Amino acid sequence: LDFAEKRGYIRGVVKEVVHDPGRGAPLLRVQFRDPYKFKKNNALFIAAEGAYSGQFVYCGKKAHLAVGNILPISNMPEGTIVCNLEQRPGDLGIFARCSGNYATVVNHLPDDGMTRVKLPSGSKKL
Repeated sequence: LDFAEKRGYIRGVVKEVVHDPGRGAPLLRVQFRDPYKFKKNNALFIAAEGAYSGQFVYCGKKAHLAVGNILPISNMPEGTIVCNLEQRPGDLGIFARCSGNYATVVNHLPDDGMTRVKLPSGSKKL
């Protein structure tokens, strides 16, 4: 996470949808403009259903809720369906990563600063 993602958002464009023979879910090759240097950075994300090439993807705290965007789970309303969920910030997602899997935001606990999520197995996790 850099300053742009923690405070605002950064925009990227989906260059192509890639098939990886080692996994069932397709991948997105997203190209971002580097905020500090004159260059472009490429990243691979697990594709959410409905993502397409040429789509703009916004990553960060102030990104709006749309298919393919990446934002903190605390900013999502209850009942939102999410995929590729991180347990701790920066661990690159460990929940609901398979194709067709999803997790649902159940409720927010503002006193603790945590969110309860229902996982594909049916268990609920904080």
